[in-house]
Amino acid sequence: MIMKQDFTLEVAADNNFSVLNRIINILNRRRVRIKKLMAHENENDFRKGGVIMLLHTTPDMIEKVSTQLEKLIEVEMVRSQEGSQVYFELSERIVDID
Repeated sequence: MIMKQDFTLEVAADNNFSVLNRIINILNRRRVRIKKLMAHENENDFRKGGVIMLLHTTPDMIEKVSTQLEKLIEVEMVRSQEGSQVYFELSERIVDID
């Protein structure tokens, strides 16, 4: 059995209605557990934004989800890393900006 573990998923996308909803739907369809989520608007351009998520899933599933998210028109970048440390570093940076 493949062990589930924590992954940090960073997504940069257009900041318009329903993008976050579509991202969440992709994760829900694949039954990926969202432990933490932080959405933010780009400080230099309100039309751009991003999401940082702490997910609990398998390495194989994080690859599938990342590939599927990259296919969304509004998504510019998807980056995943193993572990939760990156999530906390990125979320601290975003909170400090505000």
